[in-house]
Amino acid sequence: MDGSLAVGHTYSGTGDYQLDEITIVLMRGRELARGDLVYVRHPKNGSPVVYQVTRVYPHKRVREYEEALLREGRVIRDFEDTTVHAEAYQWGWIDGAGSLRPLRHPLPPNTPVFRAEREVVARFTKPNGDWKLLLGTDPSTDLDVELGVYPLIRQSCLICGAVGTGKTTTAVSMVCRAASLNPPVRFFIVDKDGEYTSLIDRLGPDKVLKVPWIRFFQPSDIPWEDYLAEFGWQKTWWNAKILVKALKILYAQAGAVNKVNLRRAVGYVSPDSLGFGKKAEEFENYRQQVLVAVNGSRLIPEGDLSPLDPVELLRGRRVVIMDLSQGRDTWAQKHLVVAQVLRRIFGEALENRRFGCVIVLEEAMYYAPQRGVFEIGTKESRGKLLGVVKEIATNGGRNGVGLWIVTQRLATVEKTVVTQCANNIICHSLEDLDKQRLGEIVGEEFVRLIGDLPQGEAIVKGTALKCRFPIWVKVLPEVYPASAIATPMSRFIHMEQASQAEARAAEPVTADD
Repeated sequence: MDGSLAVGHTYSGTGDYQLDEITIVLMRGRELARGDLVYVRHPKNGSPVVYQVTRVYPHKRVREYEEALLREGRVIRDFEDTTVHAEAYQWGWIDGAGSLRPLRHPLPPNTPVFRAEREVVARFTKPNGDWKLLLGTDPSTDLDVELGVYPLIRQSCLICGAVGTGKTTTAVSMVCRAASLNPPVRFFIVDKDGEYTSLIDRLGPDKVLKVPWIRFFQPSDIPWEDYLAEFGWQKTWWNAKILVKALKILYAQAGAVNKVNLRRAVGYVSPDSLGFGKKAEEFENYRQQVLVAVNGSRLIPEGDLSPLDPVELLRGRRVVIMDLSQGRDTWAQKHLVVAQVLRRIFGEALENRRFGCVIVLEEAMYYAPQRGVFEIGTKESRGKLLGVVKEIATNGGRNGVGLWIVTQRLATVEKTVVTQCANNIICHSLEDLDKQRLGEIVGEEFVRLIGDLPQGEAIVKGTALKCRFPIWVKVLPEVYPASAIATPMSRFIHMEQASQAEARAAEPVTADD
C-alpha cells in the first residue's frame, strides 16, 4: 500500500466535505473510470477506506464572454483551466476482525486519493473459505472475482440482462463450476429453450442428465380440475362430469391413471350415476367426446409408464435438466408438471436433511410471472406454480434448496420472488421499468453503475461477495449455451451449401461426362 498511485485529492466546490460521498480532482495525467475503486487513508489508523467511482466528468471555469466567442466559432483551448472531477461513494474499511466498518471520522480537506491496487481490492472482495466459484475478473486490477457458494444457495441469486448480453453464458458457467467443486453442488434446471444441454459435453453424461419434461408427470398426483384445464372444459359440462366420474372410479380402485385404465373407467360411467335425464344417444355422444380427448391427451400416459422421480435422479447426477423445448404442448400443461417436480424436490428437502439442490429457472417469467405484466398459460396453472416458486424463494434457502433466477426482463418476474434474491448479477443495461424495479431492490447506487455494459461484462452485488457493494466484472465463460454453436451465419452457410449441392445434382449429365 505504501507504493500506491495517487490519482488526486478530495475537493468541494462549496467548502463542505462529506464522508459518504467525495468529489476528487484528478491530477494531470491520471485517469479514473466509472466503477473503479479508490481509497483514502483512515485519519486515525491509516487503514485504506475504499470508495467506488460513480461518475467522471471534466470541469472548466465558466467565463461570461466564452459563450459569445463560441457563437462566432472562436474556441479558447485553455487546458490549464480545465480539471477532471470524479464522484465516489464510501464502502468503508476492514477492521482487525475482517469486518467492514464505515468511516466516521472527518477527512481533512484535499485529502490524497489513491487507486486501489490488487492487494486492497482482494481484501474487500475475496470471500472467506474454500467453497467458492470463479465468476470473472475485475477490469481495473485483473483480479479474480469469486463468489461464496453458501450465500448463493442460502440467499438465492438473480441473473438479469438483455438478449445477447451474456446472462445465459454467465448462468451456465456458474452451474458448471459449482458442479465441479468439492463437494459438488447439485442442480435441477428448468430449461425452456434447451440452452443448458451444452453441459453434457462439458461435464459428461455420467454427471449431467437431460430429461423431456413430460417424463416427470405424475398422473395420480394432480387434482381432477387440472385434467379439465387441459381440454378447456368447464366443471358443469357433461363431458367434464363424465371424465371426473371416471377418475373417481380409478382412484377408488387404486388404479393407475393412464389412457388404458381411463378409457375402461369411462365405459363404466352410466347416465343414472350423473343424473342425466336426456336421450341415451346424447349421453353416448358426450362419452365419445371424452374418449377422443383422453386419446389425444399429452398429460395422460398410454400405459403403465412409470414417471421419473427428480429426487432419485439428483442423487445420481450433479445436474438434471428438465427440457421444456420439445413439443408444442400448452404452457398450462408445462406449468402443471413443473409445479409437481418443484413440490417433490422441496418436500424431500424439508423431510431429509441429507438432500439439497439449487433450482435454476431459465427465463423465469414463464414460471413466476408478474401479474398484469406477463401472463402465460391459464390463471389456475400460473397460480399453482407461482405458489410453489414463492415458497421456495422465501423458505428454500434455509432448507437446502437454493433458487437461481435467470431473466431478460426483471419487471416481468413476480416481485416477491425477485426481492428474495440477495445476490444480483446484472449483465447489461435495462429498460426504465426494470431499472426502477432494480433500484427498489438493491439501491440507486447500483443502478447508476450499470449504464451500458459491454457484452460479457456485469455488475455484481450481494452476500456472495465479501463486501456488500457492487463490483464491475468481466465474466470468464466456462461453457457456452447450446444456441451459441449454431449462429445465424452458420445456419445460412449450411443452407447455401445444401442449395448449391442440389443445383449441381440437378444438372444434366452429358456424354463428355
